[in-house]
Amino acid sequence: MSMSGLHKNFFRCAVLACAVLSSMFAAWGVNPYPQLKEKAERAFDHAEWASASALYDLMLEEKPAVPDTYGQAIVANAMRGDRAAEMRLMQKALDNHIPFDSVFSRVSQWSFHLGKTHLYEEFLKETRQEHPWMKRAIDVHLLRYYTFRRNGELMVEYSNMMLSGASDNAALLNNLAEGYMLMGDEKRGIETYMRVLDVDPWNLHALLSLGNLHAMKKDMYSAVKAVEYLEKAYSIHPTPYVAATLERLRGKKK
Repeated sequence: MSMSGLHKNFFRCAVLACAVLSSMFAAWGVNPYPQLKEKAERAFDHAEWASASALYDLMLEEKPAVPDTYGQAIVANAMRGDRAAEMRLMQKALDNHIPFDSVFSRVSQWSFHLGKTHLYEEFLKETRQEHPWMKRAIDVHLLRYYTFRRNGELMVEYSNMMLSGASDNAALLNNLAEGYMLMGDEKRGIETYMRVLDVDPWNLHALLSLGNLHAMKKDMYSAVKAVEYLEKAYSIHPTPYVAATLERLRGKKK
């Protein structure tokens, strides 16, 4: 082959290589991070869970320190029933120094957004099993969840678990008392509210709860106790409702 022929072949190869590289760069340019995010959110909104999961993975490869992405990515995988992927993402978040509370709050946000609150509960339990060192922190989140769901039995169970390491915690005792009341165990509920006042005599929640419980009864002793608790509550935080209840009870006593 002549030198001119070689030059022509070289030129054609160079042109072809440039064309290929240009097309590759153009293809890569179609999906910068904002476009990936837009596509992922569209897939999520349309319940295309496999696509959403794959797109969130690409986003996390590019920006692994964005807490928001983990929440939607984990929920998308939860909708697919892919527990392994959920735990992989949780570990990736921890490896990238994302606070686990940030991940939990975002998984909660998106689970509730979809009306699938059980996904959040299951994710917390799975994470607790995978990372036992998080147990107490996760139990706090589970107790809040069961309180929101008004699940008396599990409120009692988790409050008692938490109280084993903090027996004089007034907030936990209030949760325990509410759990008993939801279960219809008024005797234990009242006893537990009394324990709250032993720990914190000016605890507004316990005072209002005991005052209102006694105010619903018809006997004079209960009316006297209701006034006692509600007057103390009113001195802490006066409200028209408590004022009206006290006026009614005082009239009953006369």
